[in-house]
Amino acid sequence: MGTARAVVYEGPEIFTTKEIPLPEISGGDMLIKVALCGVDGSELQQFRGKAAWIERIKPVIFGDEIVGHVEAIGADAAKARGLKVGDAVIVEARWPCEGCPRCDGGQYYLCKNNPMGRGYGSISSDEAPHLWGGYATHVYVPAAALTYKVPEGLTLPQALLGCSTLANSVHWTRQVDAGPGRTVVVIGPGPQGIGCALAATEAGARVALIGLARDAARLRLAEQFCDVKTFAIGPDDSLDAVAARVDAALGDVDAVVEVAGAQPAKDLALKLVKHTGTIAHVSLAHPGVQPVDWVQMLMKEVRVLNPVSHPHAVEAGLDLATKLLRRGVDVGALVSHVFSLDQATDAIKTASYEKPGDSPIKVALDPTL
Repeated sequence: MGTARAVVYEGPEIFTTKEIPLPEISGGDMLIKVALCGVDGSELQQFRGKAAWIERIKPVIFGDEIVGHVEAIGADAAKARGLKVGDAVIVEARWPCEGCPRCDGGQYYLCKNNPMGRGYGSISSDEAPHLWGGYATHVYVPAAALTYKVPEGLTLPQALLGCSTLANSVHWTRQVDAGPGRTVVVIGPGPQGIGCALAATEAGARVALIGLARDAARLRLAEQFCDVKTFAIGPDDSLDAVAARVDAALGDVDAVVEVAGAQPAKDLALKLVKHTGTIAHVSLAHPGVQPVDWVQMLMKEVRVLNPVSHPHAVEAGLDLATKLLRRGVDVGALVSHVFSLDQATDAIKTASYEKPGDSPIKVALDPTL
């Protein structure tokens, strides 16, 4: 039957490599051999023990951005999914239940019958068949899980960016009505911020991307990818000064997508957005309690949205990756650092900017290394 190798989170800053028996696959089940797994921002905090809910369910195999190949598939799954052994496939982080009003309404990331958000990277690895995360050579896929065949022509790095980063970007920019005649500012030039800039410009909006002075390389890359105006915040710049620069260049800002998570970024979003404008708040710095200027929000009549992840948007993200590739934009280039499973701790530290002189964009694990 063989075994899978997995990196298991045991507690704050403790990863243990384990051999896990591969499950028998039949019926509607499937087994994926992982080719790439993205390291996302939430995992940086989880690794440090700052996510209380992860501490309650550990041990956990991190990783909910999963691209791989079908290793084994039951007859029912092959028929229902249109997949066969060897196909390149994406596994979505969460999946809907049946009969829950939230899932029926389209937001299965808030499933009423799954209040803890059980899915990849968020199910205890003590629970059989144990392979519930992408920091592993293999992932188990139950019949209820959502999978997508990698579109013809996309590389695995491009698919990785399309299935999560761009899926988020499409969903979030749709929430703020990015489109012709709209001005959208994105705060935070990480892979998700660059993705939002790509999605908003593709939708026809006028777009600006704001980062720190240390993000110069990321901002330049965004300018290469799409028609976006960039702003770099220097160490001595006040938020008022930054807001004044943006206002002078853009005028009224219809919407702000805040993906940095830090308190100054949230304060800047509120300064930038026009009266009756919209802020999409999609990122949070731990420990998770941050002040809000309710008076300013009231006096500007600001609409604040909190879109969670990317329900029913993976295919749109992959479509965007394909369209961009046809125009010569390789979103797979955002995958700047790739590590083996044995280097999972290094991957986390690199993504956290703990490596002096290193400027990562998107970090991923390749379990085949």
